[in-house]
Amino acid sequence: MGIFDRFLGKSDKKVEKTAEIVQIPIDSQIPSPFSASIKDILTETEAMRTQGYKQYGSTYDTEFDLYDDMLRLDPELNGAVRAVSLTGNKYKIDYSKAKNQRIRMCVEEFVDNIDFDDFIINTMRNLIVYGNSIDKIVGRAGTGITDLQSIPITQITIVDSRPNSAKSPRAYGKDDPIMKAITYRFREMQQGELEIPADEISHIKIDYRSNWWRDRLDRWTYGVWGASRFSSLKQAIRAKYNTMNNRIAIEDSMTKQFISINMKAVEHITDPREQRERLSHIMTEVGKLLENLRADQIPILPDYVQINQMDMKNVPDNSKFLDMINSDISAVLQVPRVAAGQESGSTFAATFNANMWSMQAIARLQEVVVQAIHKLWLHHCEMKGVVATKKDLPELYFEPVDEENNYQEYQRVSLGYRDGVITRNEAREILGFAPVADGSDFKEGKKLSERPLSPRPQQQINEGDKGGTSDE
Repeated sequence: MGIFDRFLGKSDKKVEKTAEIVQIPIDSQIPSPFSASIKDILTETEAMRTQGYKQYGSTYDTEFDLYDDMLRLDPELNGAVRAVSLTGNKYKIDYSKAKNQRIRMCVEEFVDNIDFDDFIINTMRNLIVYGNSIDKIVGRAGTGITDLQSIPITQITIVDSRPNSAKSPRAYGKDDPIMKAITYRFREMQQGELEIPADEISHIKIDYRSNWWRDRLDRWTYGVWGASRFSSLKQAIRAKYNTMNNRIAIEDSMTKQFISINMKAVEHITDPREQRERLSHIMTEVGKLLENLRADQIPILPDYVQINQMDMKNVPDNSKFLDMINSDISAVLQVPRVAAGQESGSTFAATFNANMWSMQAIARLQEVVVQAIHKLWLHHCEMKGVVATKKDLPELYFEPVDEENNYQEYQRVSLGYRDGVITRNEAREILGFAPVADGSDFKEGKKLSERPLSPRPQQQINEGDKGGTSDE
């Protein structure tokens, strides 16, 4: 006997219309072990939205902990930070600019001793996320710097030279804040506390000169800590995930697909108890049928069993609000949205202007990193006993992000030669070719500046274009 044969009853008893339509949610089946529940999806973002800092009675020690969660959970934010930080990998060092061989060898040794590529990329990332990048300088006199040990920023506090500062952390109010970094404390008031002098720390920071900051021990500082780009995104990200969580919860509470069983299934049964048993049996059999179906199979059900779709038009559409939050992320981090593959509604002119502003912002971050690296080079030379000043060092520079490719460079040089702006040998030099004997003349023997400038021709206006009709 097949499954649909078991749905049918054989009794000829009179019908008592006591059965109602029974709805079986398809989503009520046993969840797959490979899928996360709605509770699992919402837990982390809900904690990020509701938790505050310890001084306000919650679990975050500092804002840096919140920034870590924001970066970990938000894909748009993570992609923007990654796009900017990876620009630090495109650098060059011109050792020929060094004053002498000793300085050049000293800098080469520094670059070889540490993982220089990862140091630059991590520094760029930390400057965007935290506004600060702190590393412990490892080395000794005569040997120089042998390593730069990255330190978790959330576990660092900074104090000045005031006595008993560790015993009275609340003595640093806004009326008397810390304004000079003398000692860096690692895991202060915790197990394994360590005090590090400021001259053994590489602290790179941005926008710090007028930045107020309160550390996890409620000490106020001014001009000591750098300002994070994320500080203006805290409420925006929380509002974003509050909106997303509400929508997910609403959609989950509204069953998208359900099965309805009409009273025809039990119209031949008069006993209410037997009706309930028959309906329970039908529900079980329909569930087994749907579970055993392959992806290419369509169930054939009796006429009293129907699969219905829930109307989702009543669920509010929050896509415009989420799009606005993602635009805020791009505006704060100054990363064009097209860099994250979001090209909806963008025009060439808007994208070009956004790229220009983005390159300017990235170039500023890179310049901060260059200045900090020059200080480390000077520190390394000093520890090795090599006398050097900033102008004696090799030149470190980052290549432009929007650098033209070989084809574009060839087009530009060819156009300059055809228009008589540069000579043939100058064009070959730009392209990396050797000069030729007859390549010192301009094309056609004239420079562009020597060519007469003709006035712009005025447009002829026909008599019929002055406003009259063709009949006139």
